[in-house]
Amino acid sequence: MDLKSLLNKEQYEAAVTIEGPVLVLAGAGSGKTRVLTYRIAHMIQDLGIPQYNILAITFTNKAAEEMKDRIRGLVKCDIDNMWVSTFHSSCVRILRREIDKLGYSKNFAIYDSSDQKTLIKQCMKELNINDKDISEKEIINKISEQKDNLISPEEYKKLNERDFRKNKIADVYLLYQKKLKSNNALDFDDLIYKTVELFKKNPEVLEFYQNKFKYIMVDEYQDTNKAQYELVKMLASAHKNIFVVGDDDQCLPGGSLIHTDNGIVKIEDVLEGQQIYSAAGNGEVTKSTVEKVLKKEYKGTMIRVKTKGGREISATPNHITFTSFNIDEDLHYVYLMYKSGVGYRIGQNQRVRNIYKDESDNGLAVILNMEEADKIWIIKTCETKSEASYYEQYYSVKYGIPTAVFRDKDGISAADQEYIDKLFKKIDTYSAAEKLMEDLYLFKDYPHYFSSAVTNGEASRKIINIDYFSSKNSEDKGYYCHKVSFTTFNEDEKKNLLEDGFNTRHDKENTWIMEMEKRIYDEAEALGRKLCSRVDGLSIIRKAKFVQDKLYYFMPFGSLRPGMSIATYCNGKIEEDIISEISCEDYEGIVYDLSIPELRQYIANDVVVHNCIYQWRGADIKNILEFEKDYPEAKVVKLEQNYRSKANILNAANAVIKNNSQRKSKVLRTENESGEKIKIYRAYSDIDEGNFIANEINRIMEKENRSYRDFAILYRTNAQSRVFEDVFMKRNIPYRILGGLKFYDRKEIKDITAYLKFINNLQDDISLRRIINVPKRGIGAATIDKIQEYANYMDECMYSVMLDIESIPGITKRTITAVNKFTSLINSFNRTKDKVSVSKLIEEILESTGYLKALRESNDIEDMSRIENIKELVSAAVDFENTSEDKSLSAFLEKITLVSDVDNYDENADTTVMMTLHSAKGLEFPVVFMVGMENGIFPGLQSLENFSEMEESRRLCYVGITRAKEKLYMTSASTRNVFGRTVAYSESDFLSEISPELKELVSERNMNFESKTTSRGVLNGAFGGGGFNSYSSPSFGTRKAEEKINSMLSDSSLLQGLGENRKKAVEDIKLDEITPGRKVKHDKFGIGTIVSASKTANDVKITVAFDNMGIKHLMFSMAPIKLI
Repeated sequence: MDLKSLLNKEQYEAAVTIEGPVLVLAGAGSGKTRVLTYRIAHMIQDLGIPQYNILAITFTNKAAEEMKDRIRGLVKCDIDNMWVSTFHSSCVRILRREIDKLGYSKNFAIYDSSDQKTLIKQCMKELNINDKDISEKEIINKISEQKDNLISPEEYKKLNERDFRKNKIADVYLLYQKKLKSNNALDFDDLIYKTVELFKKNPEVLEFYQNKFKYIMVDEYQDTNKAQYELVKMLASAHKNIFVVGDDDQCLPGGSLIHTDNGIVKIEDVLEGQQIYSAAGNGEVTKSTVEKVLKKEYKGTMIRVKTKGGREISATPNHITFTSFNIDEDLHYVYLMYKSGVGYRIGQNQRVRNIYKDESDNGLAVILNMEEADKIWIIKTCETKSEASYYEQYYSVKYGIPTAVFRDKDGISAADQEYIDKLFKKIDTYSAAEKLMEDLYLFKDYPHYFSSAVTNGEASRKIINIDYFSSKNSEDKGYYCHKVSFTTFNEDEKKNLLEDGFNTRHDKENTWIMEMEKRIYDEAEALGRKLCSRVDGLSIIRKAKFVQDKLYYFMPFGSLRPGMSIATYCNGKIEEDIISEISCEDYEGIVYDLSIPELRQYIANDVVVHNCIYQWRGADIKNILEFEKDYPEAKVVKLEQNYRSKANILNAANAVIKNNSQRKSKVLRTENESGEKIKIYRAYSDIDEGNFIANEINRIMEKENRSYRDFAILYRTNAQSRVFEDVFMKRNIPYRILGGLKFYDRKEIKDITAYLKFINNLQDDISLRRIINVPKRGIGAATIDKIQEYANYMDECMYSVMLDIESIPGITKRTITAVNKFTSLINSFNRTKDKVSVSKLIEEILESTGYLKALRESNDIEDMSRIENIKELVSAAVDFENTSEDKSLSAFLEKITLVSDVDNYDENADTTVMMTLHSAKGLEFPVVFMVGMENGIFPGLQSLENFSEMEESRRLCYVGITRAKEKLYMTSASTRNVFGRTVAYSESDFLSEISPELKELVSERNMNFESKTTSRGVLNGAFGGGGFNSYSSPSFGTRKAEEKINSMLSDSSLLQGLGENRKKAVEDIKLDEITPGRKVKHDKFGIGTIVSASKTANDVKITVAFDNMGIKHLMFSMAPIKLI
């Protein structure tokens, strides 16, 4: 293999240095992936190193699979004997072979977050710990943190003897680990924790794996936590052939001007401990302390940026700043587009192009959506179409990347789709695109545009959003806090992530979202990285709210373009400035950077830039900083910035930043047009709200020829989706719930996999409790508790005592018979599990337990879809059997526990999308409905009572608004069903915070007549409150009736007559008695609940939700009403 012709000098040096410790610092667009793959291929093909002597650790399973595919293509042989996997997957393989030495059986269960939560609750109950005092979420998070740091329960107990709260958590930790072992189970953190424990307690086992893995490679080494670091160090200690890849520094040149408390100082003159200025969020500025000043020699490209405001700044191409996009209708773009499973292509497009008669849209976003592709990188910005055509062909020919479209759709290509597919199968566009990216500073994880939320069958693209400085103001700190949210289509992963301390919400369909606020920047970053290590296919989207009401994306200097906005400093505030010019120049000399604890950014030359050094919770930066101390003989190779290309800076890379302060940030670009006003709709009920949205979707689709995938319904909690699901099903509107529900998270799938888990491990009490009465077999909750209590008393697992059920006191003969039938069934399954395939075993479970029969006999329409889901589970098992070398039940369970099922999704699904606001972060849709905009729903009741929570909800509201690309509706309901009872909430305070000129009140009537102004009659005027869709209420029923009522209410003489007949002295009524939630009785309307009340000069204006007559707006003095 001629590596010299395939790699540049630095890449070659890294690839051929095989013996001894090697630290590779990978700069922007420096070809880190290329080095790793060619290095391994070189070891196998050229040096003859046995595959089984190689261990390559990646951050995700997806990255591992991609690397294996690349290596397989280079060496042209099978590489199944080589371990290329994540830390957790590698540890599972080790533990399956060796865990008996720790007193576990080799068929141990891996508990997901649901199992973990259940077990933690059991421990808390036994220890009499009230979850109102210490939440299970806090306990799970603390236990996870201890395992990451290799702190045992006993050590944690000893460390916190004098801390009452932590001492209680330590008690749970002790009992939890004991129960895990008795259940022959491990949680996710145990996979690494127990492997390190195994090696420490069994030197001979460690020696075996040291000799097996003579060559160890670790990608993203800076992301390792203490447990991972210790694991690698132990394995590499014998041969010391360890090759790790970390992040290179981002830096500024000498002479860069820094704002300090002593005035403006050159960066080279800044001192450690000195006070400088940093952005605090929402346009504010605060002081920060310099922890460390870093400097180094640098030879490479420097990016110079000029703004319309007269600012200038230079930085290395990979140095991060903060930016947002602006639309320029005159420019043309040459782009590189990627579609998963197909490859890359090159094309050209105008930034904005007409797609409807009187409307325009972002051309790049449109073409990305039309071809159902994933990402776009801007290669070249051109002023004319002719120039764009030239560069399109130039880059296509130079790199061998086709210009043919991915998908023949709507006449955009005359080529037959069959030949399009054949073209991309014949040409290796992946390698060609990798070369182009290296030359032009582009990186695959830094596209300029992501696709809008296109659902892939069962899921959406998974996004971790870290919105820095966007939450509540931490007054004692002087800056705004940070929000981390997780966007995925995987309910299974929910339970694996509870330990990270997320707030998790789900409805009866088990849909879910997670969110968390962090005061400390590094903790927010650590949380995002930890999620990436646990869930496949995740992208981190990092933004910072430096200007009020605007988020700025993290962006390398090399990826900036003229016309983009950046965050800048002016007169003590952070404001926006526009880039007017970008150039690049060669530089050789000293470059600098600053480490700023907590804030991680500072102001240089009046521009807000990120710093490069941090120590984030979970991962430990010292792991990479002290690599040379751990291995004094280590060779350090720096993959310097690639400045071979003579292309304009606009061709420069969307480089990934892999250093201590920045990790690769997958930036989603949002370019909303001013467009239509926000439409505010007040429904009579939640059902009416759903009907309105369904009608609007149908109306817009008919008028504008849109697809269902253009629409999204966003809500605060997953429980709100049910109403919309019911309405959409009745209207035959296809929908998909994102941000929660995933195939392996569905109830029926969890049930059957629980059977499989228990059959594989009869000590698994958690799985047993789930299936013991599913389907119903007469073993109730009281019996299950008796079995559990007796098992605890006997210090045995539940199944063990069930085999002698007659010995358990208080069990009836009828129940004994039911239990014996169940154990007989399980014993039968257990005997055959190693004799039949997994798919056959599932089929036996379905038939023998009567599970499938129960679904077939059910009258519930949803049970029909559950049968289809179960059939799909059988198909998944068959696929596993056809593709996996290890076809055992244990291997199948590991697969569904540790590996994402994202590859199973249908990319062509045309459905509307429902998701929580938290899950929507990082996604964009042409038309968005934000629903449930009511005080008590959004913001929630807790937020209304807590200022900081209200700030958090307001920030989330902003996130929701920015998901809309073209149209935004914000709807609410006067009444809704919550937990089986009717409640009435006033319109959300957030609606009143939107400037009047930006919104319009609508009803179905004025939408049908295309009215552009508020048309809601006196119901919105004289009687106050947010308007509502009156004709949809039961009391009106038709539009004609509505008009009649409005006419009556508009008759001033009628109102006067009512007033004369019933004068009520408002002064005699205490205003504090007329409060929302208070019951009232009306002579005609009956019993109702006050929704809102406000005192006017001579009266009290009230809105009442009547049980039988709907919402009414009344003046208290005039209405025949009394408080009850």
